Amino acid sequence: MITWLNACFSPDLFPAAPIRVCVLLFLFASCSRPEPEIGFYYWKSTFKLTETEQQALDTLLVKRLYVKFLDVDVEAGAAVPKAPIRFPQGVPAGYQIVPCVFITNRTFQEKQNPEALAEKVWDFLQQANTRYGLQPDEYQFDCDWSPSTRQAYFTFLQRINRLNSGASISATIRLHQYRDPGRTGVPPVDKGTLMYYNMGDIENVQETNSLLNNEKGFAYLADSAYPLPLDVALPIFSWALAYRLGDLAMIINLADQKLLDNEPHLEKISSVVYRVKENFYFEGYYLNEGDLLRFEYPDKQRLEEAASRLRKIKSKSGNILFFHLDEPFIQNYPPGFIRHLAGYF
Repeated sequence: MITWLNACFSPDLFPAAPIRVCVLLFLFASCSRPEPEIGFYYWKSTFKLTETEQQALDTLLVKRLYVKFLDVDVEAGAAVPKAPIRFPQGVPAGYQIVPCVFITNRTFQEKQNPEALAEKVWDFLQQANTRYGLQPDEYQFDCDWSPSTRQAYFTFLQRINRLNSGASISATIRLHQYRDPGRTGVPPVDKGTLMYYNMGDIENVQETNSLLNNEKGFAYLADSAYPLPLDVALPIFSWALAYRLGDLAMIINLADQKLLDNEPHLEKISSVVYRVKENFYFEGYYLNEGDLLRFEYPDKQRLEEAASRLRKIKSKSGNILFFHLDEPFIQNYPPGFIRHLAGYF
């Protein structure tokens, strides 16, 4: 276990004056709208960019990376740090690194002292900053809090605010928290990131796509403005969900569905669902005969629909983030498509 302390066109081209006026007005509106800032999440514990990932960042002029520095969970009733970040090749120049901390909701369900937890987390972050020569201008905290853990989590954030000096503090906002801030509360932070993914029931073997489902997702998008300015995060990852006896047994990160199609131990029973024919290992996971696998991914057309709808929310900052930066997913969602989606904002 890791210890806390160590761890434009010429008008002459348009002969009719009314048309010229309309075109010029359109161009003025287009040119006056600032370009959205594109950012990526980096959700691996060892930070090391591949050539493909670096090229994507360069092509998209990305300057901000949201990097998971730490997980916090509970063991034997105590909050413990897990999966601390490592930069074995150092921090790449030219990027503003935003340290992110993921905290499970059950951490706050236990009888933790949220202020003491905040001090431990903050101390870890400052030690990491010193070790890697970082001066973050933002920190982000990721917790799917519930009404029962709201007070503890918000107390944690308030203590973080008192410890902080100068940097912005942000928090992730799930769709249910966005739709009903009166019930779930608004975190005491400077801004939020609306996480537009994982809106289905991942535990349900009958679910079609828990990762991206616009019919469900759009129902959460209120017409009123959220009390915080919001960046928006869209998914560019995929996975295979394994169900055993009707219950979710494991989540397998998987970029290429062809691995499932070509696996002789699997029987394809629908476009995205497979049945295990006999016990075997797949991608390091042991699967039993009769297990069901469902491949989930964000369809490009559905991502376009989502971006078109999300541009209308009244609280958006205009910044767009993608979860997450990983070469297999970048190959599926290349920079040209990423830029296309960002154009909606």
